[in-house]
Amino acid sequence: MSFFKQFENSIAIDRSDENLFSMTPSKDYFVGNTPHGGYLTAVMQKAISLSMPHPHLINSNTLYLDRTEPREISIKVEKIRESRGSSVGQVSLIQDDKLRCMMTGICSDFHYMNGVNDLETHPPKIFNEERDSFISLNFDNKEEGITPSFIKQTQCDIAIKHAWWLKNEADLGDEARCSGFISMGDEIPDQFVLSFYSDFFPPVVMNKYGPLGWVPTLSLTTNIRQLPTTSELFMDVKAKDLNKGFFEQDCQIWDLNKNLVATSRQLTRILKSEEKLPHLI
Repeated sequence: MSFFKQFENSIAIDRSDENLFSMTPSKDYFVGNTPHGGYLTAVMQKAISLSMPHPHLINSNTLYLDRTEPREISIKVEKIRESRGSSVGQVSLIQDDKLRCMMTGICSDFHYMNGVNDLETHPPKIFNEERDSFISLNFDNKEEGITPSFIKQTQCDIAIKHAWWLKNEADLGDEARCSGFISMGDEIPDQFVLSFYSDFFPPVVMNKYGPLGWVPTLSLTTNIRQLPTTSELFMDVKAKDLNKGFFEQDCQIWDLNKNLVATSRQLTRILKSEEKLPHLI
């Protein structure tokens, strides 16, 4: 089974009512013992796409309110607004009668969109570098078993200069960034894969500061701009504005024809940052 088909199966949800669903997260898409945030966003996206009159989620805002446990979850969708070209809904992910995640989303239909194109954002120069300057995103050689399971469900190569696990302390200090190519095989990624990818790379502050332990994402905003035309995509992710332990992480995703297909921004926190980064105090 291809990585794409496996992912497709992993976000399958059971419908018990018009706007009520359930499923058990697949452990193939975990970080430790917790479902990956981008994976949960894709699951909620599946629910809203089945509940709204427009099939494509073009904007989502996800709040990660509490840890989701590795067992069955309930998903409730509420329609907020509907017009001819778009619809807006809210998704609640509930477990043990407790709200764990919440998403608001704008849905439309790429097949009927029209309008002019301009003000394009092009891939960075690293997009054109030789592929032998990229390395597999797998850091088990630093410590066996520390590569999260969700990473292993893709084919992902990142720039060697962004491979934080290969650096010693003297090599750190580069920009907080990660760029690389990613695919799930020969299939063209759909909207759900794009949402998963929008939160895919481990926190890129590690390229500057080294390992930081658990770095939780508090909120994730994803914009799907168009559907890809190639199976492999290129991602460029940067972190900025570390303030009182919180920072923003921006992601841009292109297909290999240089079409910008998705962007995201998340608010993330380095826990106990004053202890882990005392040299910045």
